[in-house]
Amino acid sequence: MPELALTLRRARGQLPPALQEAGRLGDRHISTLVSLAVAGPATVSELAERMNMSLAYSSLVVGELAGSGLVDRDHHERDRRRIIVSLSDKAIPAVAEMRDRHAAPLHRFLAELSDEEARRFIDQLMALIAHLRAEADAYPEERRRYGQTRGNQAL
Repeated sequence: MPELALTLRRARGQLPPALQEAGRLGDRHISTLVSLAVAGPATVSELAERMNMSLAYSSLVVGELAGSGLVDRDHHERDRRRIIVSLSDKAIPAVAEMRDRHAAPLHRFLAELSDEEARRFIDQLMALIAHLRAEADAYPEERRRYGQTRGNQAL
């Protein structure tokens, strides 16, 4: 399994220039950008829930991304007290490029499989992901160390 992790890390490659220019981005920054690209704009609270982070940590990540010009924070049009976080114009093409680059090896691999093999592979991959998530939930002290939460309550 270490080979898989190392290979995936290498396959990830370099970040697009717009993201490199933003400075040092960690996994939580990248995950937050991808979440905004996939699921759309959200409040910091909604992002914390989506990303399984504490509200304070989510606010910190969003602040750093905003400082780098990768996200915009705007008032909700009906409830001016709420702040909506979205990808900035600078980040949209960079995140799309990154997502395409990361997905390409999987698409090429799946294209080589029959429909049945691809279905079985995806089923097994989803089972592995569920197992890994269950394992992570079994060790709340590790989650607390990385600012992860269940709901908005820090574990």
